[in-house]
Amino acid sequence: MIESLKKNWKGMVLMMISALTLSIGSFLWKLADLSDAAAAIGSIEGLWGIFLKILPGFIVYVFGAIVMTIALGYGEMSVLQPLNCMSYVFALIISAIFLTEPITPLTLAGVLVIIVGVVLIGGSSK
Repeated sequence: MIESLKKNWKGMVLMMISALTLSIGSFLWKLADLSDAAAAIGSIEGLWGIFLKILPGFIVYVFGAIVMTIALGYGEMSVLQPLNCMSYVFALIISAIFLTEPITPLTLAGVLVIIVGVVLIGGSSK
């Protein structure tokens, strides 16, 4: 496991940054609130308004995808790509803090399974 960390640490750090930014991008899309989008589609101003609402999330999400692409150059894909699952953990934390969404014991169990899986796969490099 230590060997895997030494070999892939740069990619692992970058993948964690990518996972965090992907979660933040999704959170920004959630804040965009496009419930009135169907009515707005009928005009250029309405489409522009929708575009401006989703643009911040899109920018952050694209940044995360670029960081992920760079990260894959610093280690084994089979080790690094599963770290992207940490975006679910980050999204859960962000939604609990900023959207006051509840975290149930079953949700916590799922998060624990994700974290254990990421650690096991991350340490599996030879």
